[in-house]
Amino acid sequence: MDLESLNAYASEEARPKPKATINSYRSFGYTLQTAVADIVDNSISAGAVNIWIDYFWAGRDSGLVITDDGTGMDLMELVDALTPGSKDPESERGENDLGRFGMGLKTASFSQCKRLTVATKKAQQQIVYRCWDLDYVNKVQNWILLNYLSQESMTDRLNKSAQGTVVIWEKLDKLVGNASSENDAVRRIFQKEMEYLEVHLGMIFHRFLENKKIKLWLNSVRVEPWNPFMLKAGSVMLGPEYLGKGNTEVRAFILPHMSRLDEQQRKTGQGPKGWYEQQGFYIYRNQRMLVAGDWLGMFTRNEHSKLARLSIDFTNDQDHEWVLDIKKSTAKPPVELRKDLARLGSLAVKESAKVYNFRGTVLKRNPELPEFEFQPVWKAEKTREDGISYTINRAHPVIKQLTGDDSEEKSNISQLLKLIEKNIPIETIIYYQSEDPGIHELRTSGTAPDDAVIALAVKLFDALIKQGVGNEIAVKQILNIEPFNQYPQLIEYLK
Repeated sequence: MDLESLNAYASEEARPKPKATINSYRSFGYTLQTAVADIVDNSISAGAVNIWIDYFWAGRDSGLVITDDGTGMDLMELVDALTPGSKDPESERGENDLGRFGMGLKTASFSQCKRLTVATKKAQQQIVYRCWDLDYVNKVQNWILLNYLSQESMTDRLNKSAQGTVVIWEKLDKLVGNASSENDAVRRIFQKEMEYLEVHLGMIFHRFLENKKIKLWLNSVRVEPWNPFMLKAGSVMLGPEYLGKGNTEVRAFILPHMSRLDEQQRKTGQGPKGWYEQQGFYIYRNQRMLVAGDWLGMFTRNEHSKLARLSIDFTNDQDHEWVLDIKKSTAKPPVELRKDLARLGSLAVKESAKVYNFRGTVLKRNPELPEFEFQPVWKAEKTREDGISYTINRAHPVIKQLTGDDSEEKSNISQLLKLIEKNIPIETIIYYQSEDPGIHELRTSGTAPDDAVIALAVKLFDALIKQGVGNEIAVKQILNIEPFNQYPQLIEYLK
């Protein structure tokens, strides 16, 4: 039966009940950070260059105001924007449109507050505003917008701009509840959430910020971009590859080992969630980050893959293929791309393991010089029972020099080495690693070698020279020995 024929069976109109519908809008799973990011999406889609986010603490009367200098709206457009389900998610979107469902303004706002006010103006027009107050809607049981603005000062930024929009969140019940302004515990939580917000926005919109397409302020402090791929710190890029119909771009980035970074680089590189949690795929839609480090069910997180980060870029005409959710915080790759994504992910994991295992060492070898075997301090070997045994490398030049020719001395040191090997605190290491997977990252050498390391290196260098080894080859050998491989500055002392 065709659709026209069904008109003969038309009966009652079933309007959704306001209270039940609005409360369902409040339960989409937004965090404060993802909710604000959704509002910023609207500002970018409206052509905004400057976006100001202002928050203030006043207990139950706390609020958050997002102002932009985008194109703004007239009254008809404003009412339409505030109407639930006002846009068809099936309709075509502009190339730079970050929206999809036409629900973000309402669902993101209602997830955090019970009063949403939007004030806006187009160029050469006056400010207009409308307000959803959920307590009022629940009381009158009707979808009634209010021509109400609680504080004129909240539109101060808009008054100074030729055009733009202000989104005002009041009654922040999800964040502050009914707390008084003197409640210090809630105030600290409120402040912490705003700190997370700054980091989150810097990550999600880092490309827009880096390319100077927008400027973001949080309480008048400029939000700085966080680029997960550490392009300025020596990461290695593999790719790009273009998958599917050529409209999905994938690049793999292998980050430098932490021992190759200074303290500030290590702190920056770990991102909002830490080195361990930030590994994996980063998915972008129209340059806006959707997923920030996830293996998408293809691999599990582990220590040796935490230097692997891959970017995936697709456009908004592929939303349905990627199963984009309403919060724009998750996306699932199409089945036909998963095989290639797994291949590229596997390559990145292997490259990360190489860097991790060799502590980030990259030696620039002279092809005329002989190759030298890398000498670590510890060796890991499989046992007959398929276990792993950790032993001190007896071939390490420092160990060899300590044992010497004195048989009694050699025997004593050998016993000491065996005692150390038999008492590695593996259980303790495993315990702390399971508690916090990134806890051992700080066990890295500083940016400069200490006196003991320098003295050992010089001693080995002198011994090699006495054996008739040339200067350049001796330096190469020493820089291929752990821990000297971490300090290229040692060249200055090896003369």
